[in-house]
Amino acid sequence: MEIQKINSAISTEISTKKDQAQPLVKQDNPEKSIQAEHKVVSDDWQLLTGSQSELELLEDVDQARIDEIRQSLKSGTFKLDLDAISEAMLQQHG
Repeated sequence: MEIQKINSAISTEISTKKDQAQPLVKQDNPEKSIQAEHKVVSDDWQLLTGSQSELELLEDVDQARIDEIRQSLKSGTFKLDLDAISEAMLQQHG
């Protein structure tokens, strides 16, 4: 019986504290914040859905290009343009 009394007392104390809890951050206009978050999600969602059809058209692997590179490696005609590679690295990573 005493165990039930303890559980009841703890449950009452927890629920009372939960009801009295205050938000950590006070917002002047919470509805405005929700609308702003919704707009950001909506813009991102529109971008994703708009590009989804284009992405589906792309192949995962350009097999023709892989075959071309493989053949040039086998024949010894593969050339690296180190200037172009270094320029691209500088452009990408500044």
